[in-house]
Amino acid sequence: MVVTLEGNIHAREDLLQEALLYLWTRERQHPMQRVSWYLRGVKFHLKDLKDSGRSLDSPKRREAQASFPDHCDEWDNWRDSLEFEEGFLSAVAARDIFSVLVDRLRPSDQRILCELAGGQGVGDIAGKLETSHQSVKRSRDWIAALAVKLGVVPPAS
Repeated sequence: MVVTLEGNIHAREDLLQEALLYLWTRERQHPMQRVSWYLRGVKFHLKDLKDSGRSLDSPKRREAQASFPDHCDEWDNWRDSLEFEEGFLSAVAARDIFSVLVDRLRPSDQRILCELAGGQGVGDIAGKLETSHQSVKRSRDWIAALAVKLGVVPPAS
């Protein structure tokens, strides 16, 4: 959808971010809708954004953008200031993922997820919740499958 709306790769990244944010907020505001309902809303939202020209990347304001030549010292300083700070952004992303997961779980699975996040093992959780370790494993697998469904990339084995 984003590719068909925008030719500039950098503007595509911005539109994709807008689309994902809109999709996430609509899903939280109106749960249990069909996927086509959400996607149709995203499409209209992105078209409205492009038509209104509110973005700094819009063709309407493109001439006001600053550009640095590749060999310029300012470019290196500017690029270095945007380096990914792994600790802070990772913590924010982890909290977002955790809250989205928790909202979609039954209370018993929420407790298991909290215990797993706290570093507890399957056997310890089973003892604490007075249930079988197989039950905890099934819940853990179900939580993992839900996380993948929500877009979390599983770690490489």
